[in-house]
Amino acid sequence: MAPAVPDARYAPSPLIDSAAGRGLAIYRLLSLLYASLVVWTHRADLDAPWVAVVVLLVLLAWSLVAPLLPRPTRLAIVVETAIAVGAILATNLAYSPDAVAGGVPTIPTNWSAGAVMAGALYSGIRGGLLVAVVVAVSNLVQADPDSALTYHNIVLLLLLGALVGLAVNLARESQVRLEAAITASERLAERERIGRQVHDGVLQALALINRRGREIGGESLALAELAADQERALRTLITRVEPALLDAAHPDVRAGRGHVPFATSPATASRDEHDDRADLASRLAERRTAAVEVVLPARTVVLPAHHVDEIDAAVAAALDNVERHAGEGARAWVLLDDTGEEVVVTVRDNGAGMTDERLAEAADQGRLGCSSSIAGRVRDLGGSAGWRSRPGSGCTVTLRVPRPDVAGSRT
Repeated sequence: MAPAVPDARYAPSPLIDSAAGRGLAIYRLLSLLYASLVVWTHRADLDAPWVAVVVLLVLLAWSLVAPLLPRPTRLAIVVETAIAVGAILATNLAYSPDAVAGGVPTIPTNWSAGAVMAGALYSGIRGGLLVAVVVAVSNLVQADPDSALTYHNIVLLLLLGALVGLAVNLARESQVRLEAAITASERLAERERIGRQVHDGVLQALALINRRGREIGGESLALAELAADQERALRTLITRVEPALLDAAHPDVRAGRGHVPFATSPATASRDEHDDRADLASRLAERRTAAVEVVLPARTVVLPAHHVDEIDAAVAAALDNVERHAGEGARAWVLLDDTGEEVVVTVRDNGAGMTDERLAEAADQGRLGCSSSIAGRVRDLGGSAGWRSRPGSGCTVTLRVPRPDVAGSRT
C-alpha cells in the first residue's frame, strides 16, 4: 500500500519547488529511457511482453503528467509510490520464473527512486525515508530469492531519501532566513527614510523652539526645556536601531511569516528564550537617559545571563562615577561593539577628567569603585578594563570581554 506522507511541515517554496521539480522531471524521463533499454536487453526472458510494455507506458504517462502539477501534494506522492510498487511487482508477471530467480532487474529499475525523491521534496527526511521503506519492502517481496544486489539497492534508496530530505530541509530553512533578513533590511531602510523626513521637519522646529525660548527667557524657559527633551527623545528614536529590529530569531521570523516588530521593549527583549542567556544590547539600552547616550549595534548581542549581569553592573558603576566626579552638566556615551570574538563596551564622558595617578590613589584610600566594581567584574569574566583620561578632557573606560563560545576564551 502506498504511504500517506505527512505534510504538517510542508512549506511551499516557489524557488525550491520549481528547481527541484524540474530536476525530478528530467530524472524520471532519463531513468525511464534506461528502464526501456534494460527491458529490451532482457527481452528473451519475457513470458508476457505486453505486461512490460503496459508498465513502461504507465511510467511514461506519469513522467509527463507529474511535472504539470503546480506543486507537490500528498495525493501525487501516494500515486507515484503506488505506480513504482506496482511496476516492481509486475516484474514477476512479465518475466519467467527462472529469470526472476536469476536476479533479472525490475521493470522500472532506477525509476522507482524518483518516488523516493518526490517524498523527500515534499516533507524532507521523513517523507524520503517513508517512501524508501515502502519501495524497499516491495523489492523484498518481488525478489526470489533475495540477493546481495537487492539489499544493496535498498541501502541506496534509504540513503537517497535521507540525503535529499536533508538537503530540502536545509534549503527551506536558508530561504526562510534569507527572507527574514530581506524583510528586516527593508524595514530598516523605511525607518531611515522616515527618520530623514522627521529630521528635516519636526526636529528642526523643536530645535528652533528650544533656541528661541532660551533667548526670550522667563516662562519660555520651561517651553524650551520641554522642546529640548522632546527633540532628544525623538532624535534617539529615529537614530538608534534597537537590536530587536534585526533579530532573525524573533518568533514571527522563525515561523516564516517574515514580520519583524518595529520596536521591542527592553524588558521583553533583554532575555533570550533560554533563561541562561540574555541580550546585552537591550540591557544597556535601559541605561539611556537625557544625560547618557547609548549607541548599539544593529543586531542582538546574546551572552550568558551572568556575563550580561556583570557587564551591565560594571557599566552602571562607570556611569555612577561620571555622575559623581565628572562635574555638573557632564554627558556620557556608552558604545557597544561585538567583534565576534569579544564584546567591547566603551563608556566616555566629557567631564572634568583625572590624572593617571588618580586610580591608584583611590585604591590606596579604600575606594574600590574602579578596581573592584568595574575592573574586578570584567577580570572575573576573563576580560580587561582600561582607562584613558586627562584633566579637563573627560574620561574613557574600555571594557573588553571575550565571548565564552569562542575557542580559547575563559568561561
